Amino acid sequence: MSERSSKRDNYLITPDSYITLGNHQSQSGNYERALAAYDCAVRLDPGYARSYNYRGSFKYANLGDIQGALADFDSAVRYDPDYAVAYANRGLLRYQQLGDIPGALADLNLSILLNPRDASTYTTRGLIKYDRLDDVEYALADYDLAICVDPNFAPAYNCRGLLKNVKLMDISGALADYDRAIELDPTLSEAYYNSGTLKHQELADRLGALVDYDRAISLAPNLAAAYFARSLLKRNLLDDVRGANFDLDRAINLDPNIVDAP
Repeated sequence: MSERSSKRDNYLITPDSYITLGNHQSQSGNYERALAAYDCAVRLDPGYARSYNYRGSFKYANLGDIQGALADFDSAVRYDPDYAVAYANRGLLRYQQLGDIPGALADLNLSILLNPRDASTYTTRGLIKYDRLDDVEYALADYDLAICVDPNFAPAYNCRGLLKNVKLMDISGALADYDRAIELDPTLSEAYYNSGTLKHQELADRLGALVDYDRAISLAPNLAAAYFARSLLKRNLLDDVRGANFDLDRAINLDPNIVDAP
């Protein structure tokens, strides 16, 4: 046996190798191959929690397989009870898809206990407190904590800006948070939409609102709320009836219930 062959045989294929391959295939849009790679990672070491977490995240984000993702997150924390990210992912799924608020909060609280330096977990917990529990004080505290932990985490500024805008009527503070979110992440469509809504409804800044709505739609072409808001702006403030009708039709095609939304 040659020296080169001997060295080659010393390299081992690990679950992490398949996880890396799965991540690459997922980012390339090759979902079938991505899932196959994650499956290989699990088969190679059925007790390796990281493989389940990545496969669960992939199933949730790309396949819409909620039960499959939940089962994988359950396996991840079963094999590694100190795996903070897996608790955070399961908490997000329970909140967004299952409406299990107590379960979601329990997972997020444990994730924060295990890793108090993850800004995204504080932000998710703050969103639950704001959106489902109407607990403005503690939601604001979580957003502040997220920003304290990571001053460059754009979603926390966007969420805090929305709370300031809707609940506290702090218009200047909300706009500053939206601006900071956009500065940190120019691809964050929600921040442009929220900024546009504030300029539209609170500041009567027609052109500023239009620019923000346009940018939100360019980044997220399926964001029905942005088309609907832009249709109202065009109809009521810009005297663009044709453009308003086009946007309204697009919004309804994307979300038939958009007109009836509160």
